[in-house]
Amino acid sequence: MERKDTSESVAVFVDGANLYHSIKSYHKGVLDYNQLLSAAVAGRRLLRATFYIVEKEADETQGSPQGARSFVYNLNKFGYKVRSKPLIVHETVSPEGERTVSHKGDWDIGIIVDMMRLADHADTYVLVSGDGDYVEAIEYLQSEKGIRVEAISAGQCTSQALLDVCDSHTDLADIPDLFRQKAVSAQQSVVG
Repeated sequence: MERKDTSESVAVFVDGANLYHSIKSYHKGVLDYNQLLSAAVAGRRLLRATFYIVEKEADETQGSPQGARSFVYNLNKFGYKVRSKPLIVHETVSPEGERTVSHKGDWDIGIIVDMMRLADHADTYVLVSGDGDYVEAIEYLQSEKGIRVEAISAGQCTSQALLDVCDSHTDLADIPDLFRQKAVSAQQSVVG
């Protein structure tokens, strides 16, 4: 990782859904969100770190929403401001009676709006996402506002257009101590 100017003010934007799907598909272990924020800030002055999540409605089969509250509490404790919205489920029935269910839940526009709002206050943005939907907003922020934009994501599922436009990219796999091993069950720890 390159050396950063400690006087820079940094804003961090974490696309939680994109990050979740990336680590679920390509990484083993539990992500240390405190270590992620530390790597994103890299010794610079943190202006704001926002973590964007989409929450499913808790039902009886999923248990209580305690797990989600605990997750949000820990993110707050690490220094993230958490923005959440509910997952929207659309159900349609065709004239033939075929049922189709689709899910909608992303923060792309919300993240872009927040980036625009902070543009006069930050020197550098760190976007934790591999989604190419941010490219035009990044180009605007770089050319019109002079903001340096860095990306952190799983390299194997990062849009090439995003890689091309960002000033730098850090692969999640290259961040030391980012992933902790899942707790080993007593059965697995017995040898022989």
